[in-house]
Amino acid sequence: MNQDSASRTGIRVAACGDVAGGHKPPESAFTHVRDALRNADIRFAQVEKLYTDRGTYQESSGAANLEVRQPPHTAAAFATVPFNVLSLASNHTGDWGPEAVEDTVATFRKLAIPTIGAGRNIGEARKPVFFEKDGLRVAFFGYCSVVLPQFWASDDRAGCAPMRASTFYEPIEYQPGSPPQIITVPHQGDLEALVDDVSDAKRSADLVVVSLHWGLHFTSRPQEYQPVVAHAAIDAGACAILGHHAHQQQGIEIYNGGVIFYSLGNLACHRRGGGYALCMPGGTRNHREVYSLEPDPGHYYDYRRHWNEGGIAYIDLDRDGVRQVEYLPTYMNEKGQPEIVTPGDPQFETTRGYLEWLGGQIRGGVTKIASRGERYMLYERDL
Repeated sequence: MNQDSASRTGIRVAACGDVAGGHKPPESAFTHVRDALRNADIRFAQVEKLYTDRGTYQESSGAANLEVRQPPHTAAAFATVPFNVLSLASNHTGDWGPEAVEDTVATFRKLAIPTIGAGRNIGEARKPVFFEKDGLRVAFFGYCSVVLPQFWASDDRAGCAPMRASTFYEPIEYQPGSPPQIITVPHQGDLEALVDDVSDAKRSADLVVVSLHWGLHFTSRPQEYQPVVAHAAIDAGACAILGHHAHQQQGIEIYNGGVIFYSLGNLACHRRGGGYALCMPGGTRNHREVYSLEPDPGHYYDYRRHWNEGGIAYIDLDRDGVRQVEYLPTYMNEKGQPEIVTPGDPQFETTRGYLEWLGGQIRGGVTKIASRGERYMLYERDL
């Protein structure tokens, strides 16, 4: 245990967003943030890859050029930090079929790193991971909302734990072709299962943390279903929601004493050459065509404009829940390695201002963020 954690009571969680492999050497992904991550009792990240030599590529994923399947030995990079719990629930969970899911779980098990959100069957995918420190017990769960039908786990198929949603469109105005209002509604059965999971864990754990791979990537706002799911989880007993998938940061909300990170952004994602992922299931257009905009000649909105921005959320927990939340901003360099953004860097104020603006996009979002040394102070419970 490091000196900082030894001087505190309770549990500190260091939470990160998406981590995609491909770095050479693999452990170099965390070169500049390893010490910062070690300043916690529990380190969490979202895994965007599958670590296996087996499996059959699933054409419906549209991710042929993303190098989702990685050699199993490269997963050892996560043990160099080391991470204590990893979510495997993502839109890529099923890209190489059930065998790849089973192998990825087994790969991390050999590294003594527990995983959440995916497994050999739905029971294993929904199973929590528990940690204990100083008489406190905390449970972690993982779920995925952005999942193709054959990718979620069932009683006899490996996959991820689903938290699905349905999408509806209503025209905002009477003119044909006018922009629609997009309405998303959580899948009732999945939400009930998530609430039951949290409630059951709360009977034997003091604290529950929920990881959710959800939302719409490359966009700044959560979708309608996301606050519904997050609030229901917290009402059921969760104290923190760790969101990812958007590949950019989104707003932060404090709700009923719990903290909701709608998207932590990217932590370490190696830049790939080549083309772009296809929008599925149709596969007729790629992500750049759909998520980029050129409203006027020469004025171009790159859908990856916030790709390099992310951070490490430090969540201090005690028996009463969330005591304090801080955030250490990071920025990926050309090698896809996150580097800490310091107060002397203009990006420090840029990121702080952007997070405040993002908070204004959601009801109850954090819109005033103070700086405290190298970190942002997001929340401090009145004692």
